[in-house]
Amino acid sequence: TAGASGAANRIGNCDTDSFTVTTPGGKAPPLICGTNTGQHMYVPASDQCNILNGNIGSASTAATSAFTIKVTQIECTSKRAAPSGCTQYFTGDSGTIETYNYNSGNGVLLANQDYSACIRTERTYCAICYWSTSFKMSVP
Repeated sequence: TAGASGAANRIGNCDTDSFTVTTPGGKAPPLICGTNTGQHMYVPASDQCNILNGNIGSASTAATSAFTIKVTQIECTSKRAAPSGCTQYFTGDSGTIETYNYNSGNGVLLANQDYSACIRTERTYCAICYWSTSFKMSVP
């Protein structure tokens, strides 16, 4: 039986609600869930059509689940376009890099998050400094 330990092993697996995007002919971005306010995801456009799938499970309610998705098309030659293979692309001379569902430290690390977060080198800058106010890893 799964029991309590089986339930603990499911943390971060997006069993109730999820959001996915297909990328025909390419590597799809990871399946995400949880609170992702302010997050972004670059998806290469496909002639075969990208499909956005928001799945709200039967255990959810309107009070706990909702999607608001902004879609912006970026010209291939634009300086705002992410390099090939980058699911997230950070620009500017400062900012914060957070995993999907970080939710100001209140979320859980999602399972199977195989993607690249890329950072643009800004004009006249020659180095990037990273620091963490909190870095924790644990096994449920």
